[in-house]
Amino acid sequence: MNNSAMRVLEILELFAGSPEPLTISDISRQLGYPKTSVFDIINILCERGFISRDNERAKTYVIGAKAYMVGMAYINRNDLYSVSHPILTKLRDTLGETCYLGVEQGGYVIYLDKVESSQPIRSTCSIGAKNHMYLTGLGKAMLAGMPEEKVREIAERGMEAHTPTTITTVDALLAELSAIRARGCAFDLGEDNSYVRCAAAPIRDSSGQICAAISVSMLDAAFTIAMKETAAKKIIESALEISHSLGYRGMKLY
Repeated sequence: MNNSAMRVLEILELFAGSPEPLTISDISRQLGYPKTSVFDIINILCERGFISRDNERAKTYVIGAKAYMVGMAYINRNDLYSVSHPILTKLRDTLGETCYLGVEQGGYVIYLDKVESSQPIRSTCSIGAKNHMYLTGLGKAMLAGMPEEKVREIAERGMEAHTPTTITTVDALLAELSAIRARGCAFDLGEDNSYVRCAAAPIRDSSGQICAAISVSMLDAAFTIAMKETAAKKIIESALEISHSLGYRGMKLY
């Protein structure tokens, strides 16, 4: 790929994953590009509306409206999103907790949709954000349907501990994936954030391949034994409903 095109894409991906506004110095430092090159690209992206100046005095930038328009064009043409969203909304209304849709891209989980709960304190993650698969219920639900060779390939990128319950070895991850296949869903027991719990299940398409996963996420205080059982049951039912709407004919997810 042309180096300039690669830099443009990497800068846009950096903005998409950054919770804070960025300066040209931030971009240069994080991506290792010369400030002069970053400055030229930023000016073009600003002119086209893909990023915008957030603070004139601080000279910071944020993702722009044009990037949002491109993202929405993808969502509007995506059967997975249009089928999943109302089912996620129903699941949110049933359990009263935030629900997510995620896909795998490049060995990471990308959050494609979110239906937030009305709880005053709730777990949250931005649409478009990405995370390591071994850390999340969504990621583990998808990993459980992958060949062991691919799981090992993804895990070899590193399994850093974020909390005391993080899975940090390939053998432990493979054992967890076997348990996920047996129960039909994945759990995140505070592996990325000590205060967050979730249940997740994979989505299969008309060819039977896992194409995504959904999850319900909540604070640890809400994840009682009864809620864990209910969340597991409902997340599997919802994942099957979405899968069947996409043309999957099976009655089990694993």
